[in-house]
Amino acid sequence: MKQLLMLHILLTVPAACFLVGCDARGDLAKDFQNEDPEIRIAAIRRAGREKIESATPYLVDRLTDSEAEVRMFAIAALHEITGLTHDYRHYDNVAARSLSVKKWRRWLDDRKVESEKSPPVEERKTG
Repeated sequence: MKQLLMLHILLTVPAACFLVGCDARGDLAKDFQNEDPEIRIAAIRRAGREKIESATPYLVDRLTDSEAEVRMFAIAALHEITGLTHDYRHYDNVAARSLSVKKWRRWLDDRKVESEKSPPVEERKTG
């Protein structure tokens, strides 16, 4: 019985990790650019699931990925994090996708400018 339970665990855990996107790797920046599309997708899914805002520039880069599935997960993650799509559809032709990617890059630039304009929060002095 114990052997049967161990066999069940050995077969179930990898399948569950595949379905929910387990990712023991920690370096998302590297994983976003990995040669293996499955690793790119796992990183993208993690960024979306955990709403990692600092990943948005990487996700925007993945909108131009050669793999349609990677592009699909990238826009889904961006939508999870930002609530936006900028009319991007992973299945559109290159020209249409390119227009949407330009909107995304402009959005990133605008956010960068806004954060640079914001004055730093002053610490409250006690004393």
